[in-house]
Amino acid sequence: MKYSMEKSKKVYVLDSNIFIWAFYEDDSLHELSIKLLSEIQNSKIIVPYCVVQEVSSIFSYRFWKQKADDFLKFLLETDNIELINNDILGEINFYLSFQDSISFTDLSLIYIAQKFSAELLTFDKQLLKLYGWK
Repeated sequence: MKYSMEKSKKVYVLDSNIFIWAFYEDDSLHELSIKLLSEIQNSKIIVPYCVVQEVSSIFSYRFWKQKADDFLKFLLETDNIELINNDILGEINFYLSFQDSISFTDLSLIYIAQKFSAELLTFDKQLLKLYGWK
């Protein structure tokens, strides 16, 4: 199945939780995640390595491997998704610039959103608050 979507000027970086809830139908945030993905289907979506790794690992270990496979196929088959490798040196330096105890992955997402002039989408209220400080 090929997911065809037009490109537009908007660019987004998605946190793992958007994909987790979109692919996990039994969660209360499933419908909201599907709606969000639908609303940005004509935009460029940047998915960093850390998100691919986190989501596929959660699906494989907490649910079943087929769920991880479905997620990975979705990433490969969706035209407007750009998979990127993390910029580990930039992310380390960005992380070291913060004094508080914060998830390395969360700060990496903020760093990547800034690097690509993208909007960060997440359901994580703490991450949203931190992203607002950028």
